Amino acid sequence: MHAAKHPSLRPVIDLASASPGIVVRASTDRNCVYVSCVHAESNVCVSMVAAYSHLIRPAAEHSLQIGHAIFLLAHGEAERFFAWLSNGGDATRGLH
Repeated sequence: MHAAKHPSLRPVIDLASASPGIVVRASTDRNCVYVSCVHAESNVCVSMVAAYSHLIRPAAEHSLQIGHAIFLLAHGEAERFFAWLSNGGDATRGLH
């Protein structure tokens, strides 16, 4: 998946999850990151967490730990998320 095109002032990225039909969507506003699980077909948010960017960590293989929540991602998506985050939410810089 590629950076999402959303009518938002904040940078947004959609990540493939390990669960079919669920997208992990992240946006950032200054140093706070909002991450949600979104039902891909209906675009309805199923759950959401927020944390300061310095508190987000890799968790196991292909996963993110945000506070007490763990997000299971498709292969390579955790790396893409951290590249996006380190580029200040710009999915076009520093990615292959």
